[in-house]
Amino acid sequence: MIREKRYDVTDDLKNWDDFELSHKRPNYDGVVRSYSTSFEFVNNAFILLKKEYRSRYMEASASVIFSLRNNNWEYDEVFRCALDFSTYSEDGYVVSINAIDNTLSAIIKAKKSIQYEYPVVDLYTRNLKYDGLKFQYEAKYVSGGSSVEDDDELQYIQYHGQIVDGGPAAISFPLYKLDNSELPKLDSPLVFTDEPFSSDGSVRTFAEALSDIDIIINLSFSFYIVDDTNKGTTYAQIVLFVKRANGTLEQKMRTQNTEGNTPTVVDESINISLHTGDMIGMDLLLYNTATPITMTWTTYLRNFSMAVNFKSQIKPVNIDVVSPIELLNKLLASMSETTDTYYGIIDDYDPRMSLDRLSTVYIMAAESARGLPKAKLYTSYKKYCDWMEAEFGYVPVISGNEVTFIHRDKLFTDTVVKELGKKINDYELSVNDGLIYSSVKVGYDKQDYDSINGRDEFRFTNEFSTGLKLLDNTLSLISPYRADAYGIEFLVQKRGEDTTDSNSDNDVFFVSCDQDGVNLKLYRPYSTAQLSGLLSPETMFNIQYSPRFMLEANKKYIGACIRLLKFASSDGNSDVSIDGVRETDDLLIPERLFTVGEVSIKTSDIDVPSDLTGLVRFTNQSETITGYIKNLSLNIAKEKGSTYTLIVRDIKS
Repeated sequence: MIREKRYDVTDDLKNWDDFELSHKRPNYDGVVRSYSTSFEFVNNAFILLKKEYRSRYMEASASVIFSLRNNNWEYDEVFRCALDFSTYSEDGYVVSINAIDNTLSAIIKAKKSIQYEYPVVDLYTRNLKYDGLKFQYEAKYVSGGSSVEDDDELQYIQYHGQIVDGGPAAISFPLYKLDNSELPKLDSPLVFTDEPFSSDGSVRTFAEALSDIDIIINLSFSFYIVDDTNKGTTYAQIVLFVKRANGTLEQKMRTQNTEGNTPTVVDESINISLHTGDMIGMDLLLYNTATPITMTWTTYLRNFSMAVNFKSQIKPVNIDVVSPIELLNKLLASMSETTDTYYGIIDDYDPRMSLDRLSTVYIMAAESARGLPKAKLYTSYKKYCDWMEAEFGYVPVISGNEVTFIHRDKLFTDTVVKELGKKINDYELSVNDGLIYSSVKVGYDKQDYDSINGRDEFRFTNEFSTGLKLLDNTLSLISPYRADAYGIEFLVQKRGEDTTDSNSDNDVFFVSCDQDGVNLKLYRPYSTAQLSGLLSPETMFNIQYSPRFMLEANKKYIGACIRLLKFASSDGNSDVSIDGVRETDDLLIPERLFTVGEVSIKTSDIDVPSDLTGLVRFTNQSETITGYIKNLSLNIAKEKGSTYTLIVRDIKS
């Protein structure tokens, strides 16, 4: 075809015998078609192509259309391809020219690993009202200050002054917050300050509640007192109190030591409910029965520690998220770099979607989680494919201008689509050792968090043993996109730190979302009763993206070589149980998609099955073999027969 005009050049293709059409399943996903790309034209085709090249030079355009005659003696188009005039050559009799390999399959093959950078503002986004995780926090305190001295393991507070009417002389207990305290970086419900030594008797506090909050104060120390007067009875008390917003004082702990007695040991956990405006303080009270008296009084402390523990959750923030189909089509447009339109489709079939693992998923750029004003999303088509396969068991099928992601199970159907009977020869059966694994790694790359809360994260890598000892092969089902809820939370809490970089800034996350009016909210399909092994199960999200569910999504494929996976190790929290199933439980695989066997045959049957996902069946030496097409080669012009390589489903005697 030259500029929309068709010419019959069936008799003008010199190298018909070299032209072969193949149907291949390259990676246990969809079957794709390939063909020879070099053509030699003679006679009228030679004249037509030569004229087109001479008259239009690099603007020359021509395509070849291949059709097959059916049983009704009508022609059905098999495919068409454009010719590449940059490869044009001729010797006066023969024009040699290649086809332009510009199909979507070829484009993806060439550019699948290129990482693209997309400003999030240029993508169609939805607004996620992110309310985050309830974190465990801890403010750590020690006693110290200008009136506190260290003496080896002893620490002492010294007071010199007058005791009136038996006391007490009130000293503000010197407390200083440690740098290794773990406190909220965003929306803290408490503000913590130091409480320096003071003997003026005023009420001093070290923490104030900005909202209603329940806290636990853990105290651990021992103390005793001495004085230099030898008059009366000397004793001291340490008091922990709450100053309510209305000014009233409530005692929460009081402990006493009398001079001459053994040290007083304090080891307590104190639960306190605070309301907005309430404050916490600690005083040292000094008494003596001889009054009035001026004295020097030393209180010795040993191994003093105090920690204020509380749980807190941020106020909701807005995060832009992108649907998987939006990102897929953006990648196809970037790779094509032409005016041609390519379409991405995600099939809605998955027998394991009872929790809507795929239908509720949205993609989030790390920079969007941080709230950066010019957030970008970084990814390649290959990373997208690896994520879809590892996470959901979905693989791409390319047809024409469309790429459709389909669950792998759907590409290996139970229907027999081709009966070859006994019309076969050159039978050869072998084992594909590339499908034999000694272990399976599933999940996500481990992340290092600068927080004790990160120990709760379970969406890292889990490893399972197949029990096979034949080969040291590992099946890797590691998602390049992240689902760790703690990773998202730590990024969100970096909001406001626009001038600092994070090691996670280029990462891509994904979250399960539920509709909340015009916006989205985090989808939490499990009740707290269904979850165990988590610090705050009521706020945890992305539960359904645990490594266990990834195994379930790929179970039949893994079953090609094994019936049971035995847990070996975990990089994350291995105590998690979801609806009664532990992440560390062994996995039984009762069904398999196919076996590790492959069979090669030749047949005179040149009809291509209409459904390339179904089974081909034949008989050899009283055995019936069924299998899926891995490769089908045939010459569409010369009846040379067909060569099949089949992935064996089963062999029956």
